[in-house]
This record gives sequence, structure tokens and C-alpha cells, in this order.
Amino acid sequence: MTSKVRLAVVTANRPHPAHSVRAANVVIFELIRALAARPELEVGWLLVEHDGSSLATDDERNGSQFLQDAGVSLIGEMTLPKPTRVGGRIERLLAPKIEHFYPDYVHSAVIGRELSNWKADVAFVPWSEWLTAACADVPMTKFAYYGNPDPKTGRARTHHDIRLEGLSLSRLATLIGLRQLEKMHLAVMHKLDLIGDVANNDAEYYRNNGFDNAFYVRNIWIDRLGETWRPRRSELESPTPVRIIANVGKLGGTANRLGMEYLGRELLPALRERMASGSYLIEILGSGNLHPKIANLLSGPDIVLRGFVDDIDEAMMTAPVFLCVNNATSFNVGHTRYLHAWTLGCCVIAHRNASLAMPEIEHGKNALLGSSAAEIADLIATAAGDATLRNRIGEGGWLTYRELFTADRVAEHIAERIVNHFSFDRG
Repeated sequence: MTSKVRLAVVTANRPHPAHSVRAANVVIFELIRALAARPELEVGWLLVEHDGSSLATDDERNGSQFLQDAGVSLIGEMTLPKPTRVGGRIERLLAPKIEHFYPDYVHSAVIGRELSNWKADVAFVPWSEWLTAACADVPMTKFAYYGNPDPKTGRARTHHDIRLEGLSLSRLATLIGLRQLEKMHLAVMHKLDLIGDVANNDAEYYRNNGFDNAFYVRNIWIDRLGETWRPRRSELESPTPVRIIANVGKLGGTANRLGMEYLGRELLPALRERMASGSYLIEILGSGNLHPKIANLLSGPDIVLRGFVDDIDEAMMTAPVFLCVNNATSFNVGHTRYLHAWTLGCCVIAHRNASLAMPEIEHGKNALLGSSAAEIADLIATAAGDATLRNRIGEGGWLTYRELFTADRVAEHIAERIVNHFSFDRG
């Protein structure tokens, strides 16, 4: 190609570089900035919000100027009506349509006109299910930078509810509804030209469902500390008792809830056999409440529920071990928490399933991975007594992040996919 591809990034939030605003806004800003720096691309940004959305902060409103300073054209700001339910339960069951599950799908035409006025070649939608559906029929190449397939989380959570509380008619109806959602979700995704998923196993799911242009694209995170993580960790890390961060994020989140049950039911008994009482402390960070049955599994003097933590970086750097067993079950998804931990030089310990979603997570290089609760308990005990091992894993994680997961590296991959797509189509 000799001319630049005009890439319109369509978001539902206001990108901004300041670390004081929402993390998603900062991450998307970094991605747009990095895309705008690619010589193959001419980048514009379109904001699409719903009527009644939370008011933007002063910092967020100023994000437009920061994007312009980064070389991004401002396409415009659109406000759509609040989504309303379309279709009744019987109609959704017997004759489902896309708009029954994605009511914003009906706005593709108006969004398409806005993008066409800017002469966009590509509509690029990062991390938004509803906005991906809303852009599904825009008259240009469509690229979804995607997370979990839409029915996946609901299905996992409903099955977990059944396991904890039993089957009910409402849960059975939910599972039937999720089957219809999956059909309409795949109908939306088949309207797209490129799907870059942040989990390798989910990219495979789309390929198995007939979408040849689905591929794995790494997630990104922001590195707040750079090289200074080393002296900061040396200053903060508290080796006795060994602190183990075992959760970050809302306790009610599906992956967190499954991980916390595995921790309490499988791993904690193995760890109590492996390590002496009082030699370690498991810290669970995050707002919300545990399910009562899971809370019963996570009781004892070796467990602390800290709730929401203002300075999560400091909490993670105080702990010699960062434990994540959210992927220990059949619900395997990509998590930015691994990237977050790597930017802080954490010694990451996880279930080996983590590499199904993120193949860059490698045992002995940037993480310690076990295939069972007993193996993971052994790894925790070994790492607890071996600072050299912890430092090596922490260094390996930081280097992996710097090499593969920065916004610039991910933008390079995205730009390459886009250019190859156009070269193939026009060749």
C-alpha cells in the first residue's frame, strides 16, 4: 500500500493519559496514541455515549486535546438514546434477532454516516460488546479488539450458581437465553472483518465457529513505574510473614468468584499442610462481598479480606507472592492483572491453565505454574523461602511485559493485521 489506512477508533469512554482517571480511559488513550504513531495509519477518534451517561470529569473532557497533541483527528461525539428492551421473551426464544440482545445494533446507520463523513477505511472498536454490535453494519472494514465471547461469562456464572445453590427454573431459563444470545453474538461477529481477541483460546473459539480472520492480539497495560519498581519493591516488600496477594478486583466478578472458591476449597487446605501456621498471610483485595459458601471456605487467621485498597500498587509490591488462580477452572480468560503484576516485578504464581489464554505466561521464565492445588502450594512454599527465585521471576515478568505487552508493541501488531487485510483485499 502507498497511502495510509484511515483508522477510526470508536469508543464509549473518553481516553486520557492521566493516571488519576479511570484505568480503562488511560489504557485506551495509550492504545490510540500508539496507533497514531504508526506510519501506516491515519487515526481518528469517535466518542459514542448513551443519553444519561455519567458526566465526564474535567480531566476526561480535556482528553480530546491530548489526543490531538498525539496526532489524532477528532471525528465527533455522538449521544445515542438509552437502550430499551426489544422483543418479548417468547419472540427472543423462538425467533431471535440481533436487536433483541443488542438494542444498539439499530444505530449502525447513523454511526456509519459519521465515520463515512471522515472517510474512514476501518472502524476499530476496543473492548465494548454493545458498541461492536452498534458498528456491525457500518459500510467499511470492521475490526473488534475483543475480550470474552459474550455468552461465556454468563454461562460460567450460571453454572457456578447452580453448583452453589442448585438448579431453578430461572437459571434454566437463563441458560436457554444464553444459547440464543450466543447465536446472535456469532451473527454480529460474522459481520466483522477482523476479530483480535485478548485470549488465545477465545480466538480459537471464533475460528471454530467459522471466523477465519479471528486471531490472538495481546492485551495492554500501563507501566507507571518503569525501572523504579526495583528500589520501590526493595523498600516495601515484607518477607515475614510471607504476604500472598490472592485477589485483585471486585469479589463478585465471575473469574474472581471461581478463583476464590478454588482457593478456599482446593488450594488453602494444601497450603496449610505445606506451610507452618503464622508463616504466611493471604490477602484478598477488592470491593464487594464473597458468596456465603465461598466466605466459609476462606476463614481463618491466615486469611485477610482487605476490601477496596486505595494504592493497589503499593499493596502488590509489599507482597513477595502474587497468586492468581482465576484460571484454575474451565473458565479461562485473559487477565490484565498478570500484566499489572509484571510491571511491578511481582513473583507471579498461577495455575498452568493461565497459558491457555495468554501463551506468553511461561513456567520458570515469568511465572511459576502448577497443574494442581498441591503443585501450586509447593511453588508458593518454595518461592516464600527463595528471594533469588522470586527476583528472577519478577525480572522475567517485567521483561516480558516490556517486550510484548506495551501499547506500542500491540499497536504494531494491530497495524500489521490491518495493512495485510487491505493488501490481500486489493491484491
